[in-house]
Amino acid sequence: MARNNEPAFAKHAAELLEKLEARTKTLIDTEAALTAFADAIKQIRTLLAQDGKEADAEELYLKTRATLDRAEISIRSEPLVYQLFALELGYLALILLIGYLAYKWPGPSFWMWSGLVNIHSGAAWYGAVGGATVGLYGLYTHIQARDFDPKYRLWYICKPVMGAIFGWFVFLIYYLGLVSAQGVDTIKTPELPYIIAFLAGFSERFTIKIVDKLMETLTTWQGSDNGKSGSAPTV
Repeated sequence: MARNNEPAFAKHAAELLEKLEARTKTLIDTEAALTAFADAIKQIRTLLAQDGKEADAEELYLKTRATLDRAEISIRSEPLVYQLFALELGYLALILLIGYLAYKWPGPSFWMWSGLVNIHSGAAWYGAVGGATVGLYGLYTHIQARDFDPKYRLWYICKPVMGAIFGWFVFLIYYLGLVSAQGVDTIKTPELPYIIAFLAGFSERFTIKIVDKLMETLTTWQGSDNGKSGSAPTV
């Protein structure tokens, strides 16, 4: 069934595509991006020249225009990107400074770290490093791809803190043996838990997978316990 706005798009397509080309040339500064937009506009014109392809042409036009809209927002947001980039660098510098001081004057007996420096704080430290690292990586990749969205600025601001929490929590799961890492018995190194903490701070998907695995383990144990005690199964 044809959409009501298809004839209107076909009627004004030439004007709309000219405006799209003009916006592209004034905003996009890389040859690859210009080529991609030019190819998309050319394909739209090809579809319009074919009978019954107006809907496909309109769909491709809307998709191309949305991509250009994201590029415009990303370019306008570059000052914010640089501010967030400086903030992430500041986070990373502070985290590394704390790590250096703890290494330079180690031991919980030192007055600065009394009751603070332990295996758990080390996991949180590595998680924070992972969070700051992925923040820098995300800013770089999104500004290069011209698809940075300023709505996510709070994510960049909070990511090192979230990374510290995620790193400590996932480390605690492995430390207590609630979930075992594949091949952990063959890796004789005390650094493995900190690698896991860094990955948890770096990747939210990694943390979610670990939590899902923990939930699966706990619910399996609960189901087994219910079966032994003769309790009625839950629906």
